[in-house]
Amino acid sequence: MADIHNIRSWLNGDQLRSGRFREYYPLVGLIVALIFIYILTGYQSIRQQHRLTDTKKEMLDAKFRYMTINAQLTNSTRQSQVSQALRESGSALQENTKPPTKILN
Repeated sequence: MADIHNIRSWLNGDQLRSGRFREYYPLVGLIVALIFIYILTGYQSIRQQHRLTDTKKEMLDAKFRYMTINAQLTNSTRQSQVSQALRESGSALQENTKPPTKILN
C-alpha cells in the first residue's frame, strides 16, 4: 500500500512541492535554459551554413558569367573579327598594310 501512495504522490505533484525538491528548482531552470540555448545555436549554425552555401553558388555563377563575357569580348575585339565585321557591314575602311612609322621632330 505504501508503493501506491508513493506513486500517487508523484503523479499528483505532492513530491515536487516538498522541501527536498524545491532546492533544485533553480538548477532545473538553468539546465532547461542551457538546453534551449544549445538547440537555438544549433539551428542558427545550420541556417548560417545554408547561407554560406548559397553565397558560394552565387559567387561561382558570377565567376562563370564573367569568364564567358570576357571570352566573348576578347574574341570580338580581335583584328580578324573587326575586319570581318567591317567587310560584312560594307564599310569603306580597310586594314592598313604598311608598317607604322615613327615621326621624329
